[in-house]
Amino acid sequence: MFRSVLVIFILVVGVPCSAQFLGKLNKGTSKREIRKRQEEADKKSSYNKFNKLQPMGKKATLVRNDFLWSYSTANVVPDKGGDISLLFPSRISLGRSDEIGGSIGTMLFVPNLYYKKRWHNNKFMIASKHQLYSYTPLLYLFDRTNSNAIQNANSIPNTIALKNELIFSMPFLKEINCGATKEPYLIISAAIAIDFGIRVNQADSISLDNKFLTPRSGAVVGNNIFGTVRLQADYMIYNNLFLSAGIRGILSDNTYSNAIEHNAHVKYSLSPKVSVSAGYWLTLNTGGGTPILPIIDISYHFGLREGRSKGLFSKKGYNTLK
Repeated sequence: MFRSVLVIFILVVGVPCSAQFLGKLNKGTSKREIRKRQEEADKKSSYNKFNKLQPMGKKATLVRNDFLWSYSTANVVPDKGGDISLLFPSRISLGRSDEIGGSIGTMLFVPNLYYKKRWHNNKFMIASKHQLYSYTPLLYLFDRTNSNAIQNANSIPNTIALKNELIFSMPFLKEINCGATKEPYLIISAAIAIDFGIRVNQADSISLDNKFLTPRSGAVVGNNIFGTVRLQADYMIYNNLFLSAGIRGILSDNTYSNAIEHNAHVKYSLSPKVSVSAGYWLTLNTGGGTPILPIIDISYHFGLREGRSKGLFSKKGYNTLK
């Protein structure tokens, strides 16, 4: 009788307690297993351990956002950064205030290389730009193809031209991030330049009949100068859409005609590293050829946003971008 009661007690009380104990044991083991699997998954993950929604890598605040500062402004690309473009000048940093560049797309027919130095960076920017270029290969191409752009050409002059330009840029700022920082939405630039051409061989004088080249004849055929004054506006339409428009006057020797030119293009940022541009270049001048040229370009941008710098902008929370 006693044994029967003991068996019933074990079945009624002991089995449920054992099951409950094993359940707790299995539950604890399951949590440890889940934690272990999670740790292994985190080791293989490319996401930020402190912010699961942000991938590992450079901070978003370090991504370049200087698309508004075009190559025609007084600003330069960030230190250790640059832009590689097909038509517009490619730009590579030489330091916090210096850059070199040149147009890859025109290099074959108009070899060119420039150096730009930013001298002042406060409420406004001041920079100087010095460029070497030569139209000689293009003149030889016109001569071989019997182009009407060259008149009275018994021999083609070999020339080298030097351009010296002084650029002023004024950014207009707006508050972002609830007023924590300020970024430019509009940049107004003004510049004045002198181009001087040097003829390095003995050649007969030629004349040019082309709307874009005729006002620049002093530098194109050598042994003369012409001046340029220009005004430009760069405007942020949206966060990734930008407009650049400018007007310039070309003042040449009385032998050649003066000109007024207008250019504009829009730039769309596909990503922090790639942008595409489309626009036109219009000239109002006597001479042959079309008065308007289309502009289509693609650019690759590398480097990081410039950090805080000395000056008024940094005091106001404005990130001055190289």
